[in-house]
Amino acid sequence: MTASGTSGKPVIHAVGAGLVLAWAIILFFTPDPLQLLSGYWHFFFLGIGGAIAANSTGAGGGIVFIPAFTSLGIDGTDALGTSIAIQCFGMTAGSISWITSIHRSEHGGKQVIDLTHHLIAYAGSFAIAGMLCGQYLLPNPPFPVPILFKYFSIIFGLTLLVVTLRKNPHRHTRYHMRRTDIPMIIAICFAGGMVTSWISVGAGEWVALLLFFLGYPTMVSVCVAVCISSFTVISGLPYHLLIADSISWEILLFAAPAAVIGGTFARLLAERMGPMRLKIFFAAWILATGFAM
Repeated sequence: MTASGTSGKPVIHAVGAGLVLAWAIILFFTPDPLQLLSGYWHFFFLGIGGAIAANSTGAGGGIVFIPAFTSLGIDGTDALGTSIAIQCFGMTAGSISWITSIHRSEHGGKQVIDLTHHLIAYAGSFAIAGMLCGQYLLPNPPFPVPILFKYFSIIFGLTLLVVTLRKNPHRHTRYHMRRTDIPMIIAICFAGGMVTSWISVGAGEWVALLLFFLGYPTMVSVCVAVCISSFTVISGLPYHLLIADSISWEILLFAAPAAVIGGTFARLLAERMGPMRLKIFFAAWILATGFAM
């Protein structure tokens, strides 16, 4: 591991300890957690599945959690808040795993590290701004967000699949962020943050799609998408904690530690697939997301 990766270990350990502490607090405030096992044990496996899908593609786990919660009769607001809370655990664990991997020399060295940091700084700032605007300024959008998201996902999933399968041999991978890309990154991340505030998925998926189309390295694109998803849901959590009071603590008790496990190991699945198959898997996942909405 490079010096950069070594210097980042204290931060990684601190964040990991924070996740464990957060889970312990949830456990403390949940009455008789062991007695809940018979009614909520299946959410552990839902948390693992959602986190693996989300952190191997960067698309976010909302597309798994929201339909599952809705089918179980959980209220829409509670489903949204609980999905965001679970992703705070899973996407944060995934972002730690991805950032650790990016700092290893076999992924490109300082050039790739710098590119990743720059993309995260721009994308993260505006995704958070979009999330907060969506929650506090436009909590009830005047248009059907799920329907628009559905068709967006289908169209762009198909487009990415076609572009990936055609494999343009003259296209070069970009290792520097171009100034002309910044306005698109800002617009997509802000819009993705707002969509995430309404349906708990959007920011990571949209930024990953954009970075794929702009020609940035596949692993960097997924890493950035996972980190952006983490930042976005964490920034949106206080609204559901303090204002909406829309988190099911019983579900979170079982799904949160599972999401940490799934988020941590999802990167290994993505790296094993390799850039080409990962893009195909991502495109297929986006299509499935669209058809499931």
